Amino acid sequence: MKNKKPDQVAWDEKQGEYIARLLPYASEVSGPVIDIPNVDAFKKKGVDKVSKQLQSELVELQDKIKSFVKAASDTQKVYSAKFKFEPLVGETYFLYQGEKEEYLSLIPPESWKKEFIGAYRLNSEYKWDNITWPAI
Repeated sequence: MKNKKPDQVAWDEKQGEYIARLLPYASEVSGPVIDIPNVDAFKKKGVDKVSKQLQSELVELQDKIKSFVKAASDTQKVYSAKFKFEPLVGETYFLYQGEKEEYLSLIPPESWKKEFIGAYRLNSEYKWDNITWPAI
């Protein structure tokens, strides 16, 4: 009979050495309990948090895109209207529907009976902001 090692000894026949230090579990009855952490719960928690954060960022981006499209549309609408004066930054102007085309005016809608489209203010970046009229 070969020199048989006791069961509690971790011996590797192929390598010819003790391998207890390499095992992912205790090799003796009195050895420490080795708990494997539950990484699935960690992963799920991480995925849930990141998903909520990304969803929130997506909603914010969608709102920014809608705001950008609205601002671009308003600016395009006013610049394509007819006007024969140079608008001043920070001033409010009024867009009306004419017989053939839209036109920009200094006259507020309560002063005459034209088809009022909207009130716009030229900002410092030369973009037109649609404002609520009458201004509060």
